[in-house]
Amino acid sequence: MEAALPTAAPPPVVIPERVKLSPRRRRWQNRLLFAFAVVVLLAGFGLLGGSYFYDSIREPGQLSLVNSTEVFAVDGTTQLALLGAQHRRSVPLEKIPEQAQKALIAGEDKRFYEHDGVDLAGIARAAWNNITGGETQGGSTITQQYARVAAGDLEISYARKLREAVMARKLENNYTKEQILSFYLNTVYFGRGAHGVGAAVEAYFGIPADQIDKLTAAQAAVLGAVLKQPEGKNGFDPAVNLGNAKGRWGYVLDNMVEMKWLSPQERSSMQYPEFKPIDAGAGGAWGHNDRATGHIIKYIEDELEARGIRQALREQGLGDWKNAGLRITTTIDPRAQAALEAQLDRAKQGSPMSEQRDNIIGAGVAIDPSNGRVIAYYGGSNRGTDTDWASDAEPHPPASSFKPYTLAAALQEGISTQSLWDATEMKKGVNGAEFDIANAGREIDSLPCGTRCKLETLTVQSFNVAFFKVAKAIGSEKVVTMAHNAGVRTMWSDNPQKAYHLEEGIPGGRTVFDYHVGFGQYPISVLDHASGMATLANHGVHHEPHFVVKVERKNRQTGQWEPMPAGDEKAEGRPTIDAKVADEVTWVLKKIPEEQDHTLQNGRQVASKSGTWENGKHLGTHAHAWYVGYTEQIASVVWVGSKDHNETPIKDPKGRDIFGSGLPGTMWEAFMNQAHADMQLEVRKMTDGMAGKLGDPNKGEFKISSPPPSRATPSSPKPDPTPNSPTPRPKPTITTPPPNPSRTPDR
Repeated sequence: MEAALPTAAPPPVVIPERVKLSPRRRRWQNRLLFAFAVVVLLAGFGLLGGSYFYDSIREPGQLSLVNSTEVFAVDGTTQLALLGAQHRRSVPLEKIPEQAQKALIAGEDKRFYEHDGVDLAGIARAAWNNITGGETQGGSTITQQYARVAAGDLEISYARKLREAVMARKLENNYTKEQILSFYLNTVYFGRGAHGVGAAVEAYFGIPADQIDKLTAAQAAVLGAVLKQPEGKNGFDPAVNLGNAKGRWGYVLDNMVEMKWLSPQERSSMQYPEFKPIDAGAGGAWGHNDRATGHIIKYIEDELEARGIRQALREQGLGDWKNAGLRITTTIDPRAQAALEAQLDRAKQGSPMSEQRDNIIGAGVAIDPSNGRVIAYYGGSNRGTDTDWASDAEPHPPASSFKPYTLAAALQEGISTQSLWDATEMKKGVNGAEFDIANAGREIDSLPCGTRCKLETLTVQSFNVAFFKVAKAIGSEKVVTMAHNAGVRTMWSDNPQKAYHLEEGIPGGRTVFDYHVGFGQYPISVLDHASGMATLANHGVHHEPHFVVKVERKNRQTGQWEPMPAGDEKAEGRPTIDAKVADEVTWVLKKIPEEQDHTLQNGRQVASKSGTWENGKHLGTHAHAWYVGYTEQIASVVWVGSKDHNETPIKDPKGRDIFGSGLPGTMWEAFMNQAHADMQLEVRKMTDGMAGKLGDPNKGEFKISSPPPSRATPSSPKPDPTPNSPTPRPKPTITTPPPNPSRTPDR
């Protein structure tokens, strides 16, 4: 018997503590695991893990998209600004031509209409490319790309791919292909700061979003190509890399031919379309700080707050009004605005301001007296500065241009324009005078009426002493009250400097506003002054100056603009000055334009007043110059000063003092002529009031029955820049006549 052979011992099994894989094998393992997870998820085995994503996805109706707010002039077509953190203009899908729709998706998801939200073939291709070390690809359908935006997840990762797939299936179950495409095209980023196709057609081709029906297939293919990589030197913006852009454009068109969305003949005949260069000022917002009308944005915001619109937006979760997709129509008339800027904007070639010294700055406001609409506003060019010289933030002493309110207050107290006053210069301590008050270089001997002149005459000739005495006779608070009734909301005291909001109450006595208020010592804003002139023009009926005509928001389902609650203007006026008083003031002010050679064309009647204020830091020079006035249709104010806040006197290029009836008067006259002509306003006769018959002529310093002494033929009146500001109470400026004797400045 053979001996059995010994059994060989098996080789020892060596079990390492941990299998160590090379980095390359580890990458392969991760990728295989990812591929396996995708398969499991799509096969239904990942439902439990995917249920969280499915339940938590925000559907399109729940998204608070950032949409640009558009600001337009009163004509509804001239756009003044585009506001918001993002440039987004939502458009209805049905307004986009069908072939253009397909061009927009051909580069990203040509099988969009065939899959159910997840393109398995596309995912496989992307996965293979990633595994083999090619360019990282998403392989996402348009539905998945929208889901990614909805989730706020822009990182390319495996976890995101799983989430996208689940979210895409939910979208496809709940919405039609057309709805999903609309969601996508109105949210996807096209570069150039343009979010959504409505903004993109403007940014790349200058096509307004509301005219997207003009978008051609060739243009849409440019945008469809851009989507792969909108920005960067290797991206597909034709203004950055035209070669890349044209190559991708061809790829999009070829896909359209493959899907039979475009015939080969159409494809071969297409030329790469013209496109806009990149506009560095475009994007999230424009028109806020790059043009004069940018100054009105703050007024718009205030009005939206007052109307409750901003609160309503907040309650709807829409956040800031600039990002809520509003369409705001303002009161600004492009014709009047252009006419005002042509005078006041030194950047405009040929404007009077373009010839002035560097320190000279101007501001102006024009209002429609019949409804309070601010039709033109210029607080400065708004280029590189936030200073608004027409606003409450920059008040200016109105000087003699304030006298119409003092005259109205006198008439309200029963004092006739035919009452007699002594305008002789006052000396402190003489005959009980508390202050030195002069008449800005005018001699009493220049008046044929001497020491007993009609208030009408003293208004036209602008003698300060008489208006100081009128304010003293009726009380300074009566003058302030009348200014407030006209439209002056805020007035500044000078010692200490403090703003008094007159709607909160009129300070009594002389502690805040002394008798110097009668000739315009206390600063007010250009806007308030224009509002006051508008009330006088409108026969004493005041309309609150405003900038918003209507506020609309687009219905995301219909694409139609719909008015918001409280969005329409309420231009209801109220009588704040007796009509007889306002009309009597107009009758007097109508005499001034001819005196100062500022009449309007075509015999158009106009009422006006000038004013000049002395520079308190450089006595004998000027700091502020005004011209104010109105017709039946437009009330306007022009102010000129120094942008260094009186450190430098206001002088013309030849070193001569600027008077109210000089540069401001010239610009005011030119604006009024141009605005009335361009707006095609009819020539109207203005009221004569009661032509001097209103009030008691015996309520002046003298009884009308006592005749004044005879006077010699008067000499020509001298210019009247009114006194300088603050404490101690100023003495009116004494100046020499202007170099041009044909125009008598600021009477």
